[in-house]
Amino acid sequence: MRPTHKCLIPKQPKSKNMKMSLITLLLFPFFYLNAQVNAYEDVGLYNKGKEYFDNGNYEMAIDYFTKALTFNHGNSIYYYQRGISYFKMEKFDLAVSDFKHCYEMLPDESEYPYLIGICFEKLGNFEQSLENYTKAIEIFPSDYNYYKRRASLCYKMQNYQKAIDDYNSAITLSPNDGSSYYYRGVAKYKLNNKEGACIDWNSAVANSFKEASEYIEKICIKTTN
Repeated sequence: MRPTHKCLIPKQPKSKNMKMSLITLLLFPFFYLNAQVNAYEDVGLYNKGKEYFDNGNYEMAIDYFTKALTFNHGNSIYYYQRGISYFKMEKFDLAVSDFKHCYEMLPDESEYPYLIGICFEKLGNFEQSLENYTKAIEIFPSDYNYYKRRASLCYKMQNYQKAIDDYNSAITLSPNDGSSYYYRGVAKYKLNNKEGACIDWNSAVANSFKEASEYIEKICIKTTN
């Protein structure tokens, strides 16, 4: 037997929240598509900047990398590429700023403090340069180029023994690199270790670094005759 009363479905009130949900639902595709366009926009701008960079037009490259960063300021590649562009234009202070952004985002990447160190060296700020080369070595101690670069800086700072120590490390990591023997020999000669210098210069020539021949002829051979 059916019930005699009617089963009424209550009407839901049109609340403010419900109106907002409807608006959100309607606008969501717009925001989503806009975000997708922006995502593709920064890649297109970056690629355009890279074209200019590859053609040596660093000023235009910087302009496009900067535009790409306005759409995606969290992309370390964009900062890196802009930093390299500034470096090519010898705007080392601006390059430092971009490389620092990269390092903050990727603190385990040794290349960024290394590049910061090179920039500071170019700017004549040797202490900051030394600090950053050391950071690079601490992160990745297996790259002999990092030791060579720090050794060269120590030589400029007239810290010849420290330069020798770093060249020792570089030679341990890359025993066939003739330039390391050559420059270590120069540092030894500065410390009046002529015998050690001549041994290194001969090792340099044996490892295809022919520039050492002049030192051997002028210093090593003549002084022994």
